[in-house]
Amino acid sequence: MHNLIGILLGVFVICILLASHFTRSALRSLGDSHRSELVRIAANSSMMNIAAPIIIAIGYVVFVMSARDQLPTATVAALGLLLIHSVVTAVIADRAYRVAGMPRDFLRFFRLARGTRILGALLLFTGIVCWLVFARGFQEMGYEQHSTEVHFEDSAVRSTAP
Repeated sequence: MHNLIGILLGVFVICILLASHFTRSALRSLGDSHRSELVRIAANSSMMNIAAPIIIAIGYVVFVMSARDQLPTATVAALGLLLIHSVVTAVIADRAYRVAGMPRDFLRFFRLARGTRILGALLLFTGIVCWLVFARGFQEMGYEQHSTEVHFEDSAVRSTAP
């Protein structure tokens, strides 16, 4: 399972780098008047884009501090809320850009960038959820995932699996 998380983390990083490339392409497609409009739209939406993740993070920490046994559930909920926030802000931004009359090339590259970021985050989120579910399942069954115990007469030899 750890290998899967590592692979998905790598895919997430690749998605972020690819999205950065698409964002640069989107910005190159804008003229001066559209760039000033982009700045205006971004300035109007920046507080919501910053406030929501901060509120989610604070809520997560407060909840986990009071109910540590619910850490996996809280983690899934917080990551899910962050993912939903990303989708909602992408849709709102897309609508604002369309209403502002942004060029077709900009909209196409913007959508590619946001979609790539969200896809990477969704894959990583899915991997983390699976890891938390399987880890919790092993704990509930009374197994430790990474250790095995072999008994030889009176002594126990403990080994750690890779």
